[in-house]
Amino acid sequence: MKAKRVISLLVLVVLIITSVVGCSRPTQGGSSDSGDEGPIVVKIGHTDSSTRSTHVWSEWLGEYLEEKAPGKFKVEVYPDGQLGDSPDMVAGVKLGTLQLEFDLSSVVTSVAGPASSCIDLPYLYPSYEDWIEGTFENGGLELFNEYLKDSGYYCIDMFYNGMRHVISTERTYHSPEDLKGQKVRIAQNDLNIELWKAMGGNPTPMAWGEVITSLSQGTIDALDHSLGVFNDFSLHEIAPYITITNHASSPFPVICSLDWINSLPQDLREIFEEGVHKACEQQRNEERANELKYIERFKAEGATVEELTPEEVEVFIKSVQPVYDMWREKVGDDVVDKWLATVPKH
Repeated sequence: MKAKRVISLLVLVVLIITSVVGCSRPTQGGSSDSGDEGPIVVKIGHTDSSTRSTHVWSEWLGEYLEEKAPGKFKVEVYPDGQLGDSPDMVAGVKLGTLQLEFDLSSVVTSVAGPASSCIDLPYLYPSYEDWIEGTFENGGLELFNEYLKDSGYYCIDMFYNGMRHVISTERTYHSPEDLKGQKVRIAQNDLNIELWKAMGGNPTPMAWGEVITSLSQGTIDALDHSLGVFNDFSLHEIAPYITITNHASSPFPVICSLDWINSLPQDLREIFEEGVHKACEQQRNEERANELKYIERFKAEGATVEELTPEEVEVFIKSVQPVYDMWREKVGDDVVDKWLATVPKH
C-alpha cells in the first residue's frame, strides 16, 4: 500500500510539472505569455542607417500592423548592422533569430545561386522606370522567388536602394576607355567582377568598412553604389566626380524564410504581406524623390555630376554582352531568357 501511495504521488508530480511546462512553452514569434498567445514578434535587421527611408518605413510597418491587427504583431527594427553583418542576417532569417532582412540582392543570391543573381545583370533594367515595370508588372518579383524557393527564402517585396552609379576621386567616366586601369571598389561576387571587367575597370573587392580610407589614400579610384549611399556617407567630399551610369538596378529584397511565412495563420499572413507591400511602395516613392535632392546637394557642394548620353549607354550595354554569355553558360539560355522577358519593351 505504501509503495502504491508513493507511485501515485510521483505520477501526480509528473502531471503537475508537465502542465506547468506546457503553459510556459513559447508561442509563435518568441512570445511566452502564459495562457494566452502573445504577439508574433517580427525582428527586422538591416545595415542602413536609422535615418534612411528603408528604416523609417520598416518602423511604419509596425504601426500599420497594430492598426489592422491590434496586439497580433510586435515589430522590432534593428538598423546599422545591430544584428550582424549582411551574411549573418541572411543566415539568421533561416535560423529564426530574425524574421525579415533587407540588403543588396547580391547578399541573398550568393546563397540562393546564380539563377537568382540574374536580377543584377548589368543594364537589365537601365532606368528606375524600367526596374519598376519589369519587377512589379512584368513578373520580375515572381521570377526572383522562383529561384529563391529551393534555398528556403521568400521575397515579399523590394525596397528601392537606388540605381547603381560611379563616384570617383579622379574623373567622370563616359566610356570603357575612360575606366581603363581605374581601380573600382566592388562587393565581392563573381557577377560584379565580370561586370566591371567588361565595363573597362579594374574591379577591386573590398569590405565596406575600408572604403572611405581607401578613397582618401588612393588605394581605390572609384566605387559603384547608389546615390543614397553616396549621400549618407558624404562620399562626394572625398570623391567629387559622379557619373550617372544606371548600370544595375540593385534592389533591396525584403526576405523572410518560407517556413516562417507559411507558419502564419492565413488571415494574419494576408495582413502582414499587405503591410509590407504598402511600406515598400511608399519607400520606393520617397527614395526616388530623395535621389533628385541628393544630386542637387552634390552639385551645390562642388561635386561634378554627369549623366551618360543614350549613345554612351549603348556603348556600355554592348561592352557587357560577354557577361550575359557567361551567365547563359552558368544557368542556361532558358533562365536568362526568362529574365529578359521581364524587360519593358519600348
